[in-house]
Amino acid sequence: MKNKSENISLGLFVLIGVVPFAAAFGYAILYSFGIIGVVNTGFTLEFWKAVIASGEFFKSFLYSAVIAFISLLISVGGALWIILKFRNQLERKFLSYISYLPLAIPGVVAAFFTLQLFSKGGFFSRISYNLGWTETTVEFPDLVNDAYAIGIILAFTTIVLPFFVLLFMNVYKNERIQELSILAQALGAKKNQVVRKVFLPILLQKTWVLIVLYFIFLLGAYEIPLILGQEAPQMLSVLIIREIKQYDLTKISEGYVAAVIYTVIVTLAAIMLFLPKKHGAYET
Repeated sequence: MKNKSENISLGLFVLIGVVPFAAAFGYAILYSFGIIGVVNTGFTLEFWKAVIASGEFFKSFLYSAVIAFISLLISVGGALWIILKFRNQLERKFLSYISYLPLAIPGVVAAFFTLQLFSKGGFFSRISYNLGWTETTVEFPDLVNDAYAIGIILAFTTIVLPFFVLLFMNVYKNERIQELSILAQALGAKKNQVVRKVFLPILLQKTWVLIVLYFIFLLGAYEIPLILGQEAPQMLSVLIIREIKQYDLTKISEGYVAAVIYTVIVTLAAIMLFLPKKHGAYET
């Protein structure tokens, strides 16, 4: 009976998760090689050569990776600092509710909030003008749709940091880090040694898989970069959708090339992540 239930579960997973992904990936591969498509005439490597020669995909990939890394670094570092300094306050029901509220905000809503707050015609720009700090909206610094992706990083941090606060707080309790810290101090360890040798290693070891998965998630995010990003360079998902949806039908296949390359990279990263035994992974 147990084996039958496991086989049914596996079959449903393959049917719902694997088959649609495989079908979409196969379609993208065929389109990228010109085998199918509105104006394609047959197998060709021209689309792949064009994407590789232009270098736009690789610039976009590097740009996306840097933004995702910085956003994740701020979020993880901020969450660790909050747990280290304010974990007792987070036990209070009201503060706990307020700190986790951003988890319920969709990415597109976070992007619009960020746009309304930090754009040149936004809330803080108006405050700056009323206080006499700026004379025109042009003088307000570029915080959205800017070259340094400040708006994207702000929005990413808003929705990611609360998740890691919740995650680290649960790990802190489940792994009894407070008791271990007291024991280490009783054995002569200083406070900074406890943080470096007990607090950080346990939290990061138990959550590194989720940290990497969140990096992959931010790497492929779409709504926030679409609203808060600039025209060039663009983050990967925005670049891919732009190529696939453009009016020049001869260029659509290049978008599918970019999608295939990105999918292969993410798939290989996921395989490398999950193939080893996950002894230290924290299960939520």
